[in-house]
Amino acid sequence: MRSDRKGTFQDLNALFVFGAATVLVIHILGFFLQTQEEYPWNTDIEAILLILLRFGRSLFIFATGMLLFYWYRHRQMDWRAFWLKRWRVIVIPYMIWTAIYTAFKLQTLDPAELAGPFFHSLLTGSAFYHLYYIPLYLQLNLLFFLCKDWVEKYLRFWMVACLFLIQNGIYLLFDYLFTDPQRSIDWSAHPLLSVIQYGYVNSQTFVYMYLFTFALGAYAGLHVDKWRQWTERLRIPAWIIAVGIACWLSARYLYGYASYEESLHIFAPVYLVYTTSFLIAFYPFSRYLSKLPALGGFLSQVAKQNMAIYLVHPLILFLLESYVIFRLNWPVPVLMAVMFLITPPLCIFLYQQTQLSTWKRSRRKKNRRPVYMKTHGA
Repeated sequence: MRSDRKGTFQDLNALFVFGAATVLVIHILGFFLQTQEEYPWNTDIEAILLILLRFGRSLFIFATGMLLFYWYRHRQMDWRAFWLKRWRVIVIPYMIWTAIYTAFKLQTLDPAELAGPFFHSLLTGSAFYHLYYIPLYLQLNLLFFLCKDWVEKYLRFWMVACLFLIQNGIYLLFDYLFTDPQRSIDWSAHPLLSVIQYGYVNSQTFVYMYLFTFALGAYAGLHVDKWRQWTERLRIPAWIIAVGIACWLSARYLYGYASYEESLHIFAPVYLVYTTSFLIAFYPFSRYLSKLPALGGFLSQVAKQNMAIYLVHPLILFLLESYVIFRLNWPVPVLMAVMFLITPPLCIFLYQQTQLSTWKRSRRKKNRRPVYMKTHGA
């Protein structure tokens, strides 16, 4: 490993923590927005927050691209070790929790009933809420495996800018064909048309909807110093753009120019500009927070638990929503805050109980022989 990559890369810790926080917030808000009769509160505030915070996945995809190309740039890869690590750290926990969620949903432990839904959920990430990100993350790693050498040699910023235009072209094409169709098409008339329709219906689970964000992360990872200087110079204009688009998205919803469902659509050019400008604006702030003596260590520890929070929080939120909060006569904002605060530690605890390393440590403790000291009658 090159000397400039020794130690721990801290720039993204606050970004990872913020991304995980937005995921928790939108799932908590989504529940209370759907249950206004039981938990009435300000629906406009809830809806606007849901509309504006739906970029957690883009932050994670950028960070994935940046870390992959930062840590492994210009290195001779041991691909067997690379994939074994992902099998151990990503795939096995994902399989364990997919099995838990599948059994939880079907209320059975019968292997014959679980097998089909389990393998379907495993491939699609549909076991609970948004676990699709794990298959998507593995697709990003596969893209890295296929394109690493080429990207290191040839990727230039103008190519990333072109990908921004291509990404918007994909969004507009899908909008033209499906969201607001301009012509009637029988999508079942030909297998290729069916594939295109399937690609749209399940678009959030496929890597082609995030090519620009991943490529931007790759460029940042290959040119870290240049990226740091660039984001530092552009942070104020980026904040202005991000805040301006946020105000426009909010006003468009509040004044009825767009429905709530339309406002949630993130695969649109305006939302890509919003996400990108926020990413550029937030990066120097993330780097600054990660360097603070007290806060930096905390952010680093929480960022390491992203997988635990991501995989387990659907179960914790479901249990809280189903069996706990209806017993508490608290204001809705207080319920939201309490759910937000107690979910991460519970996620980390439960996730650790399903880790192979935890099971191995427990087995070693059980097999450890007691030590007897001879005191010679003392």
